[in-house]
Amino acid sequence: MPDGDPASPHPETPGDASTSGARTTTSRTTAARPPRDPFLDNARGILITLVVVGHTIESFFQSSEMLPDTIYTWIYSFHMAGFVMISGFLSRSYRNEPRQVRRLLTSMVVPYVIFQLIHEFAKMVLLGDQYHLQLFLPAWTLWFLLALMLWRLATPVLRQLRHPLVFAVAIAVISPLDPGLDSTLTVGRLVSMLPFFVVGLVCTPQMLERLKAFRHRWLGALVLLGALVCTVLMREDFSTSIFFLREAYDEDNGLLIGMVLRLAVLAVGVIGALALLIVTPRGRSPLTTLGERSLTVYLLHPLVLVSFRYADEVPDITSTWWGTLGLVVAALLLTAILGSGIVGRLTRWVTDPPIGHLLVKPEEKPEEKPDASSRPTTARS
Repeated sequence: MPDGDPASPHPETPGDASTSGARTTTSRTTAARPPRDPFLDNARGILITLVVVGHTIESFFQSSEMLPDTIYTWIYSFHMAGFVMISGFLSRSYRNEPRQVRRLLTSMVVPYVIFQLIHEFAKMVLLGDQYHLQLFLPAWTLWFLLALMLWRLATPVLRQLRHPLVFAVAIAVISPLDPGLDSTLTVGRLVSMLPFFVVGLVCTPQMLERLKAFRHRWLGALVLLGALVCTVLMREDFSTSIFFLREAYDEDNGLLIGMVLRLAVLAVGVIGALALLIVTPRGRSPLTTLGERSLTVYLLHPLVLVSFRYADEVPDITSTWWGTLGLVVAALLLTAILGSGIVGRLTRWVTDPPIGHLLVKPEEKPEEKPDASSRPTTARS
């Protein structure tokens, strides 16, 4: 996910290791760290762009016109699955070590609290509501930070299971049987998207290399195009909300149908995410830098869109096909601006505050055992 992945074996910053806050790593650890893989950053660059496009359309979309509805549904059918799968893969090394806990706090917990307060303030100003200190019901896009933190903390347990993917799918299918399942502490998405996280968690570097070596990249493009065509043809048959994976089953439609649909949505998400990875560029590109700064883009873009999201009315032009294309172009420009180096440097104090050393105890250095040659010798009689 976003550049603040605390378990990533790569520098977990909006750029490179030199731009991070207060970090204490030994030269030995730095030397052992593998180089950052541009492939995953390229994928995150594409995904964060889709996130901004989807949220831009959502903020202006107040009708049922086919083009914006189709683009929005197509994006939501696989983009979060891709983000969660990549986050799961980058969590493979997470073991609650002090360095990892420090990054967990500074890149997820602290930004979550800061931006949650900002969103509540925006609601007060734009909607005239009273200000409420709301920390357990994530605002708009912030659910992902909270869910990722909880998935990350569960990683050591998940990695000890014999069949973690079977466990995760069972949890995702059974949990919505509880009618009380909702967005509190993002529990609905936490359990429902757990299979995506576990898919990434059980993926090995060798599997990723085989995926990168897959020659028929046109197949990935064909799958994504097919998903778009299916979205157009089946637009009247289902609601986009089935891809949100955040609520209990609708009992009016039947629980069995709900469980089958849940399995289908999980399968569609994984297939779509794999198709995107197949077409993702392998080497460094402009997408690489964007992927490295994806957390900054993820946190900041809702603040630009929130006034439109809460507006009573939006221009009718946005519901036309060319108005929709204009929104897509505007979203691409917004992504590029928020992913720029200057925005990252100016906002790092709030998106990745360098206060980890204030929150986590310093890592204890292992005691060195005395070398055999330095031991005192005793005279033998």
